[in-house]
Amino acid sequence: MTMKNLRWLALVAAAALAACGGANESTQTASTKSTSVLPASDLVAMSTQEVSLNKADAVTPSGAEAKRGSTAEAFTSVSVDTKAMRKPGASIDLGAPSAADLEQREKNNKKNIGLLKPRAYQTGFARPVAATSLTKSLQQLLTWTTTSNGVQRASIRLSSTGAKALRVGLEVQNLPDDAVLRVYTDGSSQAQQTTGAHVKAAIRTNVAADGDSAVAHTYWMPATMGEATVLEVDLPAGRDTSGVSLAIPKLIHQVQNAMEAELGQLQAKTDCPAATPDATCTLPPAVNAITTMDFTDGVGSYVCTGTLVANRGTTQLGYVLTANHCISTQTVATSVVSYWFYRSSACNSNAINPGWTSVAGGATLRYNKSEVSTYADRNGQIAVTSDGTDTSLIDLVGAPPAGAMYAGWAFQRHGINTGTNYVSLHHPTGGWLRRSDGVLTNYFLYIGNDLGDTWTDDKYPMYEVSWTSGITEGGSSGSALLHDGTTANPKVIGQLWGGTSSCTNTAGKDYYGRFDLAYENGLINWLNPGYRMVFRFYNTGNGAHFFSANADERDAARANNPALTYESPVYMVSPAAGSGLGPVYRFYNNRLGVHFYTNSETEKANVIANLSNVYTYEGIAWYAPPAGSATAGTVDVYRFYRLGVGTHLYTASAAERDNIIATLGQYYNYEGIAYKAWPLN
Repeated sequence: MTMKNLRWLALVAAAALAACGGANESTQTASTKSTSVLPASDLVAMSTQEVSLNKADAVTPSGAEAKRGSTAEAFTSVSVDTKAMRKPGASIDLGAPSAADLEQREKNNKKNIGLLKPRAYQTGFARPVAATSLTKSLQQLLTWTTTSNGVQRASIRLSSTGAKALRVGLEVQNLPDDAVLRVYTDGSSQAQQTTGAHVKAAIRTNVAADGDSAVAHTYWMPATMGEATVLEVDLPAGRDTSGVSLAIPKLIHQVQNAMEAELGQLQAKTDCPAATPDATCTLPPAVNAITTMDFTDGVGSYVCTGTLVANRGTTQLGYVLTANHCISTQTVATSVVSYWFYRSSACNSNAINPGWTSVAGGATLRYNKSEVSTYADRNGQIAVTSDGTDTSLIDLVGAPPAGAMYAGWAFQRHGINTGTNYVSLHHPTGGWLRRSDGVLTNYFLYIGNDLGDTWTDDKYPMYEVSWTSGITEGGSSGSALLHDGTTANPKVIGQLWGGTSSCTNTAGKDYYGRFDLAYENGLINWLNPGYRMVFRFYNTGNGAHFFSANADERDAARANNPALTYESPVYMVSPAAGSGLGPVYRFYNNRLGVHFYTNSETEKANVIANLSNVYTYEGIAWYAPPAGSATAGTVDVYRFYRLGVGTHLYTASAAERDNIIATLGQYYNYEGIAYKAWPLN
């Protein structure tokens, strides 16, 4: 599009004045500082009004729609073939764990009154297996036999006295794709089975995300019940067995596991059942969106709660929202086993819901942000800010079970002290599903060293909740706080970070990382994949504005440039080319460290041809419908030229446009519609 006024070209060429916004703005006169526009609160209504483009309703797919396309299950449950030759393999007995290990787990799980720093609930601990810690050692222990149907098989039995369940960690150096691995409780007729291809793919994902280390190369098999577990490896007939290069440096001794319920060995469902109601007593539809997750970091095993959430893509995926302090690395995500419909069969019953099930195979970590953020400042030092939401979004490798609900959500800040009831459904101590109800009483900021601050300032990244019924406990971490939580359309507004409520402090407050901020920070990339937010900064030094559709760049600007005041996201664009979309180009002023944006091919060509000594072309910033487009749901983005300075201002707010024209005409010249974008609301 050709703009009506290209006078800025001559101005910039003559005076090298600043373009729109940037990281290192030059200082202008006092008169230019005073030409501020509307405050951010007038530009973006991130309030209780829901928005059509930035929300998803809850959905419960049926039949084939409940599966993730053609994705194969990572693990299958199989019968142990008792007819095939199964000669006893090597057996390693670790004996009983030390009292210190057991006591340390108890200490780690103790919730002290006043303690804010969150922890996942620990269910077990690692035990070194010296005899199989090296690949050479394990190869010497494995005895390969041939079954009656020609399959080559090797097995090893491991035991740990007193364990309720065991998880075997396989450090993989080499494994054929068509190898078959299975684990089962010694003496059981049922096993969990996967392939070498799945294990190797998971390890490649670990290494790509977390680096090439022994931890990343360790794959954790699903838990098996009891004190003794058997690992079997099968190879096709005739295959060279030396191609299997594995070690078992550790196994996890679990003091508790969800599968105890299957055998009637019920664990404590909560430390104080009278304090938090059994969710089965009311059974809101959202119970089918909640999962308790078993995972390990190689040091211990833990449980947290997660919530299956809907996305606005063409297919519902296995996106589970939980806390970053639960799952913060890809290697931990790979170890996830999720348990579904894990609740009592009737109100306050001691029997398990017969429809409960599990999904093994791990997950891909799509997004995570802790309660604190760290950046390198301009001097190369690490700057720490407590502005995080303690959020993780994982994508299950296996399909969520049929009947699971995908909870809804909305890009919406919720007000405090409104009397609105919010519901949390969670698995305390990894046990059966419980329900807590409460109200929002403040916003919360984690300061550090187990300290926090509450205030009515809505820029704080967490909600404070005061419970009217129930509390949270270890294992509840990561559970969602739900708006409309008793309806068929529950909507996630945050996930549990931690707090002070406990069996002995039922009046204690708990804190939930805000979904709206996590969505703005990056969840949008996965839950609403066709859109990106454009973030706007105001430069207090010269009155210019900086725009970015990159959350990392936004955060770096907030951390490193005190002259830039972050205003808000202002509208939405597309991250990729598509029908009816055109590129918006970005240039960098290498003299002043500022940026200019245009979707005009003419302007782009003029800058490259005439001002290459001043401006460096950085490429396409985003895509947007051109002015005059009939793209449904879009609004106009207006462009202003800053007289005497050479900067430009863009806004999708008609109110801001009219205010500038009416009151700031001596500073800004209205140039018309630059392109179109999608509104936040």
